Amino acid sequence: MRSRGRLRKNWLIFAALSLALLAVIACGKKGNPRPLGLPVPRIINDLRGDVKDGLLFVSFSIPTKNRDGTDVSGLEGFRIMKSCGACGGGFELWKNIRLADRQGYTIRDNRLYTYDDDLRAGIAYRYRVYPYSAKGIQMDGSNVFSLTWRKTPGRPTVVTAAEEDSRILLSWEREDELSYNVYRWENGTYPLFPRNPAPLTAPQFTDAPAQNGKTYKYEVRAVKMEGTTPLEGESATILATPRDKTPPTPPATPKLEKQDGGVLLSWAPNTESDLAGYNVYRLAAGKQELVNTSLLPEPRFLDKNPGVDFRYVSYYVTAVDQNGNESGPSREQIIILKE
Repeated sequence: MRSRGRLRKNWLIFAALSLALLAVIACGKKGNPRPLGLPVPRIINDLRGDVKDGLLFVSFSIPTKNRDGTDVSGLEGFRIMKSCGACGGGFELWKNIRLADRQGYTIRDNRLYTYDDDLRAGIAYRYRVYPYSAKGIQMDGSNVFSLTWRKTPGRPTVVTAAEEDSRILLSWEREDELSYNVYRWENGTYPLFPRNPAPLTAPQFTDAPAQNGKTYKYEVRAVKMEGTTPLEGESATILATPRDKTPPTPPATPKLEKQDGGVLLSWAPNTESDLAGYNVYRLAAGKQELVNTSLLPEPRFLDKNPGVDFRYVSYYVTAVDQNGNESGPSREQIIILKE
């Protein structure tokens, strides 16, 4: 009887230990148990991957609401898990993104982007994201994103830029069965979205509006369709600066007046903000001559040497902006020097 009681006692101890062990195993990779009543963020269900610039960009929306409709608070970061079809095993930690670190990722319109550059052609990969709180409590995982990595197109060649007024005309050499995306850097920020609304089949793109005098960095990337998935290759980069090529309007209402010191020419001032000055031209005996030696800052000019051998001469004025663009001539004015 005593040995039977001892056996029953030992069995109870073993059962209790087994249950405890199972509880530990059940918690395993899921992190700390979630306290009852803790608000739970809504599950991330839009995890996806886009092949850009020869890389895989993994992205997802950051949860802002809990399942009960309250605002998410205390979100520390995200554990992104990755599995490789040829590597064996299941998901393993790929990236631990802490929002406080502000590196290794970027956020645009509440969507977090990070990239994977460790991929091999023909291998299948899967990704899943787990948010976690400041206390290390891991939340439910996202949807699973899967893809088989394929080789992306090479860089476009013979990329050129024509610098126009308030716009840039880009062109490149086109390859068969490829389309193209054009990106523009803004304030040193890596461009995630192309300037063109849809991939370009023609090997050219006009970017407008662009600020004259500002140097822009552009990237042109080739796109190949793999089924319904666009694969975007690495970038070809070029710098371009649009130039102001619009001249001022011609000066208005020019007037001539004979004075003892010569001929005084005056006109209404131009109103362009980039005006640099004016030029005055004299026409006599069929010849045209620029009479001022430097741009005139004021809308008047005294010609002290109109030409004593001429019975009459005529004048017109042009306006010049700070980029050297010269307007057309004003209305020509004639003055009689000798009666």
